[in-house]
Amino acid sequence: MRHALVGLFVLAACPSTRSMPPREPPSLLTTAEQSQWKRTGRYDEAVRLCRDFARVYPGVGCEEIGRTGQDRPIVVLRIARKAALPVIYIQAGIHAGEIEGKDAGFWFLRHLLAGMVARGALDHVSIVFVPVVNPDGHERFGPNHRPNQRGPEEMGFRTNGARQNINRDFVKADTPEMQALLRVITRWDPTLFIDRHATDGAKFEHDVSVIVAPLAPRGDELEETAATLSDVIQRGLTARGHLPVPFYPSFIDEADPASGFEVGEAPPRFSNWYMAARGRLGVLVETHSWRTFGERARATYHVLETVLAEAIRSASRWRAVADQTSRASAALGGSKLTLGWKTGPRTRPLAFRGYAYEKRPSEISGSTWLVYDETKPEVWNVPLHDELIPDVTVDVPRGGYIVDGGFAKLVGAILDHHGIHYQPVGGTHAVETMRARKVTYLPPFEGRTRTTIEGAWAGETRKLEQHAIFVPIAQPLARLVVHLFDPALPDSLAAWGHFNVAFEQKEYMEAYVVEEQARAMLAADPTLQATFDQAIAADPELAKSPARRLAWFYHQHPAWDERVNLLPVYRIAAPPR
Repeated sequence: MRHALVGLFVLAACPSTRSMPPREPPSLLTTAEQSQWKRTGRYDEAVRLCRDFARVYPGVGCEEIGRTGQDRPIVVLRIARKAALPVIYIQAGIHAGEIEGKDAGFWFLRHLLAGMVARGALDHVSIVFVPVVNPDGHERFGPNHRPNQRGPEEMGFRTNGARQNINRDFVKADTPEMQALLRVITRWDPTLFIDRHATDGAKFEHDVSVIVAPLAPRGDELEETAATLSDVIQRGLTARGHLPVPFYPSFIDEADPASGFEVGEAPPRFSNWYMAARGRLGVLVETHSWRTFGERARATYHVLETVLAEAIRSASRWRAVADQTSRASAALGGSKLTLGWKTGPRTRPLAFRGYAYEKRPSEISGSTWLVYDETKPEVWNVPLHDELIPDVTVDVPRGGYIVDGGFAKLVGAILDHHGIHYQPVGGTHAVETMRARKVTYLPPFEGRTRTTIEGAWAGETRKLEQHAIFVPIAQPLARLVVHLFDPALPDSLAAWGHFNVAFEQKEYMEAYVVEEQARAMLAADPTLQATFDQAIAADPELAKSPARRLAWFYHQHPAWDERVNLLPVYRIAAPPR
């Protein structure tokens, strides 16, 4: 009964699609609204609505920002009634099965433009809305894609046409869809970014989670501004009849609700954390997949309503903090910067509104399975792990990074997608290099072989190859620059495998040639034998392996390729002249 009452309250609190004023053209209604939230329209409807909004309302434009791998247009709806206002960016359908953000977005923006909600907000902000980030996934349309979600009757698929999860692509920017988004982000520099999803997971009463980034301490006021906005959203949604939480509601142990939840920062491959790395506010909205399609759409509507109402009061402040953050980022050179955080041991009790459940033995899995009873709401008293402690702290070079010539074209294209500044550089420079002691290749992920690299930065003088580039730290996107180039960070280009070829041996010497050359080397350098003996004594594996013994001599030979295991990214203490 409580569940039903909440649903009725939400319906009453939200404008009804059955009582549209005459000034709202019927052609702007979505299939979702016309079907009473049973169905969602196909992608051509989103394109048509974008264009129709632009025809009907002043100050509204619709444009194509790119094409998908299957050559579908990606469109953006822009609302700008005054020049030079802070921009709120809203996107939906990056996971095209979680599609209520598209329909709720058009629904809300229609009401906003008609003056029915958040009246006056468009005097304070402009809006950019991408209704479907993933059109190819959207058009892989069917009834069976998300059995862990209630409605619509048919929906799209999680990945794009090339089976890439665009929501893991914000840093590496492999997909044409992400490259199009990054052009929009660079062009309009949104102060606030809103990304729409639906959660998977357990069954419980809470209907929406809203996570505002950044969360961890930064020293530039952005995390404090995010915390204030988070509180406003939580209060606004509660007042509108929702049961929001400010964290992702996934159990620490997915098989045990009693394990509780944890609050943390994710790497910048994800949207809201990527925007935090750019020095902007990022809002991730996750409606609960076990709520109906209509309930999820109304929760989305109310998030947008709450944010736009707050924008009337706070948008100028958000923009001022964003500008200050850009200035602070440009001054990070020479600092120690924590960019990776983990959850600490501290917890606090949390009264979480779930349902009665039991763990039953399963003849299918041979283990146990969770069975929820949605007719019996109950409060779970569980721990919330909300302490963040530093996990990865890096030294930021005072000058910046150099990418050597053979890799500069590849890296430069990625920097262009992000709007990061760089310039050509040549000559010989004192730099810090990293030579990998150990490279571990991880299982394939998002079409890439990820790596972890063990090594240390050390001083070296290097003559740069043709077309090398210098990426200065003194720029507004300095945090993102460090994320890209420090191999200790999980979304660095090195971690994503962009430099894997640098860890491959490309030239060889046959065993019989090494035997000959080793004898010549020993004859020419009497100390080499003692060095070899010490190496064998220190490493039993070397002592018993003929191949490794020969490799040891090859590594001492002038023919050895000194670039094997050399990361082609160098740190430099000052901008090169």
